[in-house]
Amino acid sequence: MDNPFAYLKSAELTDVGKKRKNNEDSIVSLPERGLFCVADGMGGVQGGAVASQAVADALREAFTDSPDAPFAVTAKASARMVARALNGASQWIKTRADERGLAGSGSTAVVLAFDRVTPGRALILHAGDSRAYRLRADKLFQISADHSVAAAAGLANERDLPAMFRGVITRAVGLDFTVELEETETDVAAGDIFLLCSDGLTKMVPDKLINKILRKRASASLDEQAKLLVDAALDAGGEDNVSVILVRVEGDLPQAPTMEIPPETLALEALPAAPPTAGPADAGPIAETAERGFDAPTAETGQTPPTPCSAGGYTPIPVTATAKDGSEPATQKSSPRSLALLFVLVVTLFAAAAAGLRAIYRRTQTQRLPLHSEAAENTPDAADETRAPTRDH
Repeated sequence: MDNPFAYLKSAELTDVGKKRKNNEDSIVSLPERGLFCVADGMGGVQGGAVASQAVADALREAFTDSPDAPFAVTAKASARMVARALNGASQWIKTRADERGLAGSGSTAVVLAFDRVTPGRALILHAGDSRAYRLRADKLFQISADHSVAAAAGLANERDLPAMFRGVITRAVGLDFTVELEETETDVAAGDIFLLCSDGLTKMVPDKLINKILRKRASASLDEQAKLLVDAALDAGGEDNVSVILVRVEGDLPQAPTMEIPPETLALEALPAAPPTAGPADAGPIAETAERGFDAPTAETGQTPPTPCSAGGYTPIPVTATAKDGSEPATQKSSPRSLALLFVLVVTLFAAAAAGLRAIYRRTQTQRLPLHSEAAENTPDAADETRAPTRDH
């Protein structure tokens, strides 16, 4: 069978970095299906590595082994399958974490899905701070918007945050029984290069340098370009695992429409957008999968996640924002979780400011005390009057 995405060339690379002992990133590259994903786990080898692997396994099963796989021929149908798969993975990760006391287990996910029927279209779905970029005409554009406390606070550099909020993300697979994905449409043109990456790259290598590497080595193979990006992150310190996927659109795109849309594809596109009400009690296929023995340990991670996706009972999540095209970032709506974190951040900043003002006031009052008479300084009432305003502020 001919590859319908023969015009796509891709390369991927992941590295543990210089500071971490284990690689908690996972990569999915299915060029024949027009689907790519980078997942960055959180929670250590028992939590993060297993979570990102669960994301990867869920997507692979959905797009290769599930009965719906042959009908994911439009980007919209693929998006519904991605959402269903990641909801299943999220439910399994959350249930497992609750049972084992692995608080904070989860994984980011950034997925790129190309459209077979209309090759000039693609969709980005993501949760967390793993990113999607597009390089066109030597200009690098960030398609995805980070789901993090820093982004919610409008800060370009998370080092401007109090230490407790650095690296905190507001959406991820596995933090709850369903995951809220952001869906962004982008156009596709000949010569485009798409980059999916974990924050192990973007926190080490600024966008300008990423752009420079891709532009200056445009004639190099994608494998070479991927290595150059990873090496740049390592040279900058390699503080985290770093993973990249590069996808280049080579040659002219096929004329659309390339085929008639099957009714099964239309049924996938029409799946309801509301997330299921899920919890430990109704884990369904997830729990059944675990009972069949998928929790046997492996040498790499110590745990083997199931492939928790193809059950027809999982419905996709609501889309929080959709860009009209790839030229402008989507306008992001804040979720309750991000609003709560932002509220905590604001309160913390106000508390820090108040503490600073209080300390300055105390120093000012202390410096003024020698100006009083010795009798006044030795009088308890006068001393009390001097300190009294401090308690009111």
